[in-house]
Amino acid sequence: MKIKMMIGMLAGVILMAGCSKEEQSSEIVDVEMPAVFVADPIAGTPVAIPEARTQFKAGDEVVLTGLIMGVNHPFVEGRGVFVLGDEGTLTPCDLDHADGCKTPWDACCDPAGVRMAGTATIQVLAEDGKPIRTGLKGVEGLAELSRVTVQGEVAANSTPDAFIVNASALHIGVR
Repeated sequence: MKIKMMIGMLAGVILMAGCSKEEQSSEIVDVEMPAVFVADPIAGTPVAIPEARTQFKAGDEVVLTGLIMGVNHPFVEGRGVFVLGDEGTLTPCDLDHADGCKTPWDACCDPAGVRMAGTATIQVLAEDGKPIRTGLKGVEGLAELSRVTVQGEVAANSTPDAFIVNASALHIGVR
C-alpha cells in the first residue's frame, strides 16, 4: 500500500511537469519569469491542503499556505513546479527529531498516505499554459522549507490523488 502511494505521488509530480525525457535536459533556458512573486501578503483565508483536495475542483480559486516539503526533491528541475506541504498535516524531520536529518523537508517521519494527503503541486505557468521552462529553486529565495502562500486556480488536470494549483501569486514568508 505504501509503495502504491509513493508511486502515485511520484507519478503526479512527473505528470504535472508535462514533459518528455527529451525536454527534461538540465540545459538552462532563458525564460521570462511571470510576475507571480508578490511582496505583500496575499489576501484571503488559506485552506488546509487536505481540505482543499476535497472541497475544490478544476477552475476554482484557492489560497494555500505551507512549507516547500513532503518529498525528497520538492522542486522539479527545469520547470516552474514545486511541492507545497501543509504544516498542520506534515512535520519536517528537523522539528520532530534531533538526529541531524540531511533532508528534513521530505517529512519522512510521516506515513506516505499522510504525506500524499498533505501536499499540493504548485505550478507557475508560461503564456502557453504549460509550466515555465526554468526551475524555481533559488528564485526570490525559494528553497526547501520556505514558507509560501499561494493564490491560484485548481488545474484542469488536478485529481484527488494529485492536487495541482496554477499559481497566480506567490508570497514567501518567514519560517
